[in-house]
Amino acid sequence: MSTRPSQRAGARDAAAAHPRELAREAVRESLVLLKNERGTLPLARSGRVLVVGRSADSIADQAGGWSLTWQGTGNSNADFPVGDSILAGVRDAVGADNVVWSIDANDVDVKAFKTVIAVIGESPYAEGAGDIRRSDTLEHARRHPEDLAVLDRVSGQGVPVVTVLLSGRPLWVNREIDRSDAFVAAWLPGTEGFGLADVLFRHADGSVVDFRGRLSYSWPRDACQTSVNRGDAEYDPLFAYGYGLTYASPHAAMGVLDESPQPQRCGVQPFVASFANIRWQVGAAGDAGALP
Repeated sequence: MSTRPSQRAGARDAAAAHPRELAREAVRESLVLLKNERGTLPLARSGRVLVVGRSADSIADQAGGWSLTWQGTGNSNADFPVGDSILAGVRDAVGADNVVWSIDANDVDVKAFKTVIAVIGESPYAEGAGDIRRSDTLEHARRHPEDLAVLDRVSGQGVPVVTVLLSGRPLWVNREIDRSDAFVAAWLPGTEGFGLADVLFRHADGSVVDFRGRLSYSWPRDACQTSVNRGDAEYDPLFAYGYGLTYASPHAAMGVLDESPQPQRCGVQPFVASFANIRWQVGAAGDAGALP
């Protein structure tokens, strides 16, 4: 006869669950690699790294809505005393002296760095505050033009750009992807920013933690593709359900994506696109997760 869970070793010991280690592992397993041109990733743990983007040092952005507050807004890193931002993870990987952080990349000599890591994404939201209705589109730059602006400043200068997107859903980010040599859908990693560094950087001995995440939603090809489901008669996503690159499997170069101007209004019935936030957070597992 099997032992009841309540009678197993460590059942009443919260510390025995190792929540941060498990949350960090969940982050590693859920990351989805959408683009990796010329083997940009994994990165070496050496050389100067420029980190840009308003979300790089924001655990609130990593956590999203329903975290400490209803909308997830108004929180600072100090409100997550046992959490780490993605910036902290990069500093830990290559050494704080080798990392420069600039929110907007203004007045920064990009060519002085070996790599650029841009952390962009959605501001926290819950329920109606995140709805995308018929007056809107799935275009990320409509709500956050500053993210595209920072990529414009760092791309095209001969330094590889690795972009990490924090979001609770797939978004139309063709222009952001085009300005990136590697692009990672990180969803909402919660308190465990170190989980990103675990996968983005090689270990000191040269070994890697490979990407295992696969898309659990189809990724839109255009900003009005609010309905894109497997089995549709005209199923034509940019990245299909289950897509995800790895270090171990070779893949063809992506090429330039369609950056045609997108409509401000899609002309469809009201559509709520605030999908269940995908997050991994100490004490609050996400509502949904990328496939293993």
